[in-house]
Amino acid sequence: MFEINGFDTAGVVSLKRLSLAAALKKARELVRDGCRDVQVVDPAGRVYTSFEEQAA
Repeated sequence: MFEINGFDTAGVVSLKRLSLAAALKKARELVRDGCRDVQVVDPAGRVYTSFEEQAA
């Protein structure tokens, strides 16, 4: 299970997804919606913190 954590205007956001792809997609959505300090933690404890959209 992959955990997505961050902060929005209401406080802590904590979600879970079954795959890395789904977790990264949700993390990007949270960043786009204004969440701060968003990170994804995989089952091995690896932390992903960069979700900015790449300019096309």
